[in-house]
Amino acid sequence: MKKFQLKLGQKMNITLRQLEIFLELARNPHLGRVAECIGLTQSAVSMAIKSLEEILDKKLFDRINKKLILNEYGRLFYKKVDPIVAQLSETEKLFQDEHYFGDLKIGVSSSIANYLIPQIIYGFKEKYKGVTMHMETGNTQEVVSMIENGQVDMGFVEGEFNSVDVIKDVLGDDELFIVTGDLDLDKTKEYDIEELLDKKWVLREKGSGTREVFLHHLGEYTKRVNVFMELDHAGGVKSVLHNKDTLACLSQYCVRKELVSGLLNRLKVKNIRFTRSFYTVWHRNKILSPILLEFIEMAKHYKKISTSTLRNL
Repeated sequence: MKKFQLKLGQKMNITLRQLEIFLELARNPHLGRVAECIGLTQSAVSMAIKSLEEILDKKLFDRINKKLILNEYGRLFYKKVDPIVAQLSETEKLFQDEHYFGDLKIGVSSSIANYLIPQIIYGFKEKYKGVTMHMETGNTQEVVSMIENGQVDMGFVEGEFNSVDVIKDVLGDDELFIVTGDLDLDKTKEYDIEELLDKKWVLREKGSGTREVFLHHLGEYTKRVNVFMELDHAGGVKSVLHNKDTLACLSQYCVRKELVSGLLNRLKVKNIRFTRSFYTVWHRNKILSPILLEFIEMAKHYKKISTSTLRNL
């Protein structure tokens, strides 16, 4: 006896309508009643089932006492296709629903990923239950590459970049603070930048937006800064700042808790502010769906609220 199976690579021409008719007949073995229920002639229903059986090369029904009764092949086929058709029906209704839904992939650079975007994603998922979200992290250049390669739907970055394929829109402003855990350094003093260049500076890795902003604002002093260490994550940078004469320049979002608790102090510098913009980014060929646009708007709103809480630090 031949086994009921589909060979790999075998072309199938089964239509959704055939499956729907098959399922109706499986549940109601009276051909006439099924035809009346779905608005077809008995002949059309019979032809649909005959065509389905020819495609499968198996009879699915036994004709007993003028009824169509599922046979062993038909029962197996029913088990396989019933959940598939039900899922297709649910999916169709979902896409016709006016509520937001979707499976979003977001690329986020490190400072934003650790201290800003998670709460935005949390709030968004609470508001829109039909949305699932996945966050991929990296530095600015890595996120831009994700956008260029289509690995994510959109992203948020904290640094400047060059790409003809990636569009950017300002999410909001940020300021980097010079911070230290060496409490012997006077936080009440306003320093000349030249007084700090010889300290032990711990920077983020190359490609980091935070690093690039810091060096850009240093201008002519860049070559004189004592780069003592380079680390891939802001958490790692903060973990070594308690050492004597050790400094870093990090986003205000990154150091908020440590400044409030007194674990870190901010050192103020004359005539230099390390400002930058956060950007929303997406591929120029990407169609921004309503759910993506809604997420971007929520991110902008949360960014404004979060910024207002940092003004007194």
